[in-house]
Amino acid sequence: MLLVFIPALVLQAQAQADLQPLERLQVTTRSPLPWLQTPAAVSYRQLDNLLPVTDHTSWLSGIAGLQADPRSNPAQDSRLSIRGFGSRSAFGVRGIRLTLDGIPLTTPDGQSQPSSLFAANLAAVEVLKGPFAALYGNAGGGLIAYRSKTPEPGKLWLQHQQSAVFSQQQLSADTELGTIALQQLQQHGYRDWNTAKRQQALWQHQWQLTDHIQWLWRFDYSRDPRLDDPGGLTLSQWQSNPQQTIAAASLFDSHKAAVQRQLASSLQADNWQLTFWRQQRQISQYLPQTGDLISSSGGIVDLSRQFQGIEWQQQGVTGLLNWQWSTRWQQSDDRRFGFVNQRGKLGDLRRDELGSVQSRELSLLLSYHFASYWQLFAGGQLSDQSYQVRDYFVTDGNADDSGAKSVNGQANAIGVQYQWSSSLSWYLSTGRGFDNPTLTEMAYQQQASGLNLGLRSAQNQQTDTGLKWQLSDTLLTGYLQLDLFRIHSTDELVIASSSGGRTVYRNAADSRRHGAELTASLEYAQWQLQYQYNSLTANLTQGAQTRPLPGVADSTQWAQLSYRFADNDQSTLNLQYQANAAVYVSDQSPLQVPAYQLWHANLQWQHQWQGFDWQWFIRVHNLTNQVYAATVVVNQTAGRFVEPGLPRQLSAGFTLSFQLF
Repeated sequence: MLLVFIPALVLQAQAQADLQPLERLQVTTRSPLPWLQTPAAVSYRQLDNLLPVTDHTSWLSGIAGLQADPRSNPAQDSRLSIRGFGSRSAFGVRGIRLTLDGIPLTTPDGQSQPSSLFAANLAAVEVLKGPFAALYGNAGGGLIAYRSKTPEPGKLWLQHQQSAVFSQQQLSADTELGTIALQQLQQHGYRDWNTAKRQQALWQHQWQLTDHIQWLWRFDYSRDPRLDDPGGLTLSQWQSNPQQTIAAASLFDSHKAAVQRQLASSLQADNWQLTFWRQQRQISQYLPQTGDLISSSGGIVDLSRQFQGIEWQQQGVTGLLNWQWSTRWQQSDDRRFGFVNQRGKLGDLRRDELGSVQSRELSLLLSYHFASYWQLFAGGQLSDQSYQVRDYFVTDGNADDSGAKSVNGQANAIGVQYQWSSSLSWYLSTGRGFDNPTLTEMAYQQQASGLNLGLRSAQNQQTDTGLKWQLSDTLLTGYLQLDLFRIHSTDELVIASSSGGRTVYRNAADSRRHGAELTASLEYAQWQLQYQYNSLTANLTQGAQTRPLPGVADSTQWAQLSYRFADNDQSTLNLQYQANAAVYVSDQSPLQVPAYQLWHANLQWQHQWQGFDWQWFIRVHNLTNQVYAATVVVNQTAGRFVEPGLPRQLSAGFTLSFQLF
């Protein structure tokens, strides 16, 4: 049995602004590497100089390889996919890993709910794609690594933003006792039954124990008193009236309430790091259905999750060889109840179980500078994961769904990087990864009781190659990155049947994906142009049938033209463009939601008065008032797979900051 794990690749980024991309550093170990020397497709974005948002996924638009679908329905968590990984998720984020300051936000079986992230405290995000992301182990189809802001002692921030459908306030102070931040959101919604309330708090502090050792503590709290769920729409409903709400929403009081707490601590030295974390999450969700069949899961979900872990990593240099080894242990426990939904009232019990997942993982990453312009990177990861479910609701008509299973996984990657010149480099990498079934996917069998022990892990083989080029001239600066990739996955999970509240999965598909990603940025004087293009061909094969992979667009574009006012670098005007191709809605249906194009405009300006720093901003979302399907709920059994996007919307606000001491 392996002992414990930490990821082989921990992405961190230096706090360099987007307007100075050539100076930023990308990292594939705890030691930073210049962007040109990374043997992988890596994207970086500075967040703390962007306009405030109510949903952090708004900041992820335009990152190469990442599809971040905006959700106007906060009752459903963020929907993210990387190169097709996670595209068919019906619950939260699947198939990709999320971290915050190196601390995992993804459970051992591969589930993430990033809506609880305190967006106002995020400084940067880095996205790793391709073979080296697989070294994060299970669900390593990609990595989204967030980094929080660096404290500014003695500073206080007040922020407010408002539109016709929401208002949000935030207070933050960097004191001698650490950073303390509070935030609240109230959303009225542009559809009926679309109100939301969210309250968040944060405390973080860092102690310098010695000249070389730091001790960091962080506590996050997020509470959603009530998030109304208007439900998805069928294609015909959306086409006739995208603002309508399904009748079952009010009939069954469809909504969600959630509370999440996380405490994390990290002890860091020059060449080692020890981290632990513990998370608690409680969810109460009323679904738009009764769930009264004795074998169903019910129409009301009551879930309590405990998630904890500890990790150790160490790195060193031996001659020209750089090495890092790491080990991690994680465990999550889900206590789940299901009840009949009697038109918004708690009914009879329909589910009572305890599900546990435990993982023990070990990884090693090596890099060798074997020639003047050549570097070789190689890594491997071993995983031992165990599942156990105890079913306490066993009665006539509902058999015992208890069971236990252990899964061993292996991931590996190798890459080479060649530095053509000080401004141009090329890389090639290949590797294998795996994606284990989640507890939710293993819950039921087709013709028998007990855990679905026959489900196998999906395996993937990835190959990447790319060019990175940077331009640094007296008047013109910029960078360009072109990545080409090919992915072959086997034993993909698909829905075998869905009836009476029970969804059964099976390994029945292979997928083949290939594509290209182009990212470019040019800056001349006070002007900057950024452009991103994704092309993805993804097909799913089941038996003799080959269909496009649902939930992903085969092409996306994003562009932004920005102007910085000469007298103030923090005052900018920008115009954004976003285009998504049509998206298939299920594994079996030929239906698609249509393509769309959006335009947005943003203006922010900053000035000082009496020692106070003021930043004002105005945003116009969807300038042309385009009617579009923002999110596709893949394989929705009732055919309600469309979540409408927001119409034209004007929002405005301000941030006030000043030095307390």
